[in-house]
Amino acid sequence: MKNGKTAVDVIKRKFQSNDSPVRIPLQKGEVFTAKLVEGGIKVDNLADQPFLPWNVFELAVDLLIQNGGQARRGDAMSFKLGENGLPLNSIEGHIAHVVYGKQIGESVFRRVSPIAAILVWAGICEYAPRELILL
Repeated sequence: MKNGKTAVDVIKRKFQSNDSPVRIPLQKGEVFTAKLVEGGIKVDNLADQPFLPWNVFELAVDLLIQNGGQARRGDAMSFKLGENGLPLNSIEGHIAHVVYGKQIGESVFRRVSPIAAILVWAGICEYAPRELILL
């Protein structure tokens, strides 16, 4: 994978080659529905914040590349931004800080599950315990 923009092109092609909306499996076997929309992807498993703009996928892949092809997912359910379980160099932490403007010590809305699942579904990454690995 060259960069995050290349990853977005791969995701768009995958959506375009499937009927929309697409049912995407989560790591633990559940599924959610995702639909290609203007500027990103709308998912049905993020309550009142269902929109994932393209830059979350670009940033996730660029972070993976910068970290030698792997990065921690980050745990927004149990930690605040900057704590051990949600560092700024985790996918969740990096996206929360850069895209959503969250600062160290703040709570973060958990988005990493559908982001990771879409990256895996598109053939860009694979799961590892608490991490994503670039293919």
